[in-house]
Parts: sequence; structure tokens; C-alpha cells
Amino acid sequence: MRLVPEQSPLTRLLALPLLLLVSGGLIATRLYPSLVFGLANCPLRDITGVPCPTCGGTHTAASLAAGQWMTALAANPVVAVGLVVFLGWALYSLTATIFPGLRRSLSLSRGEKTAARILAAVLFVLGWAYQIYRVNS
Repeated sequence: MRLVPEQSPLTRLLALPLLLLVSGGLIATRLYPSLVFGLANCPLRDITGVPCPTCGGTHTAASLAAGQWMTALAANPVVAVGLVVFLGWALYSLTATIFPGLRRSLSLSRGEKTAARILAAVLFVLGWAYQIYRVNS
């Protein structure tokens, strides 16, 4: 794994609209929690009783917006870590847009890409298993 000069600006340029979308959701969750929680439901859980991998994501976002890190991790650790990583990436992307000298891409070998995909799949399955355990206990 190594950093190389930026290969494509697309991922960096997507940061601003995605950051605005996520920030809007976090602000709405913070200002109007009853409205947001009233709209949030899980069709999979409603139909089958089995939670989806992102169940608890709205509670996670609300907890992060309120600065309650442990509550966010308890609601859905995968979503909590994903939001924090996303915000870090967005901050880097905005900084690199302002300062072109910081523009870098992560270069992974074929084996590293495979390992990253396997790790992501394992974390996804573990996160889903946690959601199922949390709902049934």
C-alpha cells in the first residue's frame, strides 16, 4: 500500500455534495429527532423480524451528532465507524481541493485489494450478526 499522485479527481470532488448530504441528515437528526425517527424504519425488519445490516443507523447518526460516541457504537458499530471514516475522508478531500499539493491516491496491489474486500465482507457479516444478536437479546 502506498500513496501516489492523484489518479482521478472524481472521488475527491464527490466529497462536497456527499458531505452536504450527510451534514444535512445529521443536522436534521439533531434538530428534529422525532421527525427523523418517525420516518426511519427498516422494511426487512418489519416484514421478516430480522434487522438489516444498517439497522440502528439513524440512532447511530443521532448519537454521533450529540457527541455520544459509545451510544453510537452500541447502536451500530459498522455505521458509526463508517460515518467517522467518511467524515475524515471528506475533510481530507476538501483540504486537498484547496491545497493541490496534498492530492494523493491510495495504490493497492492485487493482493491488498483482495484482502481489503475480504476484510470488508467479514466486517459486514459481523456487523449484521451483531444487529441480529442485539435485537434478539
